[in-house]
Amino acid sequence: MGQALRKLDPRASAGATFGAELRARRLARGRSLRELGRLVLVSGELLAKVEKAQRRPRPDLVRRLDVVLDARGELERLATPLFVAADRSAVAPPTLSPDSAEIELRQVIDDVRATDHTLAADRLAELMTFAKTAAAVDSSGLSAPARTSLRRTVAEAEQLAGWMMFDRGDQPGAERMFANARNAAAQAGAADLVAYVLGPSAAYSNIWCGNPELGAERAYGSLAWARRSGNRKLMAFAAAVAARAHARMGETDLCHQMLGEAESDLNRHVAAEPDPGWLSVFDDATLAGYRGLCLFDLGEPRAAIAALQQVEETGSPMFVRNRIIWRLEGANAHLQLGELDSACAAIEKALDYAEPGASTPRVVRVFHTADLHLRSHHGIRATTATWERLRGFIEVNG
Repeated sequence: MGQALRKLDPRASAGATFGAELRARRLARGRSLRELGRLVLVSGELLAKVEKAQRRPRPDLVRRLDVVLDARGELERLATPLFVAADRSAVAPPTLSPDSAEIELRQVIDDVRATDHTLAADRLAELMTFAKTAAAVDSSGLSAPARTSLRRTVAEAEQLAGWMMFDRGDQPGAERMFANARNAAAQAGAADLVAYVLGPSAAYSNIWCGNPELGAERAYGSLAWARRSGNRKLMAFAAAVAARAHARMGETDLCHQMLGEAESDLNRHVAAEPDPGWLSVFDDATLAGYRGLCLFDLGEPRAAIAALQQVEETGSPMFVRNRIIWRLEGANAHLQLGELDSACAAIEKALDYAEPGASTPRVVRVFHTADLHLRSHHGIRATTATWERLRGFIEVNG
């Protein structure tokens, strides 16, 4: 008896999405890795690495796979992000004076953050250019508090740019930008911002991309910085990220312990002054979303659905990306339970959220995960219309 196939997570990266689709089409054709390798002139071992996103396929191999598996361009389309680098050089550097740098950079941050929540952000190059220019401004004539405030604002911009890069599938770029943001925040003495960069930003991206061990390490580092800041809402956020890491590693007791800490800290949070704008993304509904995702990872789909339903009822309509992801994870939980009508309703609702705007690559990969799960039920009348709509969305946005 052969070894069981390792579960693939198409959400982790563009390579993971391609690999999951390749495996699904290979298995549908009844081909082993060795058999398919012979047909496309490579070894089965190489194809196994491609499926697991451990090796990037060459364009000529992608074309051969597409033909042999009769993918009709689907594999070539999914492979495009693996070969196309984003152009970040299209924005001319602004002219910033020491007195205006922080004000103008703050305006860009606020504008981008507002649109990024609704998946409409297309200003990564502008944000990065403003941050780099502001960081290079000669601030020697500014007072010490003004220099510190400017460094903090630069750190905020770099954190947001790193998050946008992660959302677009550029994890190495995101890692570099998060490192820059953490250094700038530390120089500014901003313990709260260091915690935010280290946990809800860097650690979360590590967990999402399949490295929960590193995610847990960074989440606990984030929690230590959050405690230094004294902000209990931030402590709760860091604890929720740690819980997600433990869930991904199958560590049930530690996951529930950290969820309990997150709930306790959030309930005890009383802001001595207004919380920073970037912390608005975390509230009771967001914690319920984390709980739902953790429960699903731990193999408790029914409990996960109940938690994710709480998000639907109480979550802010502003955070479109989160609502899409939580809806799709709820759909996957329903599919796991064989509840096709409920799963299709959740997918349809997620499509309602996504179709009015431009979806980022990470969100499209989550839709692709739902597509792979729903595909096993294709042909059942209850799923046909939803599957066709989902496939149309992926083809347009993928």
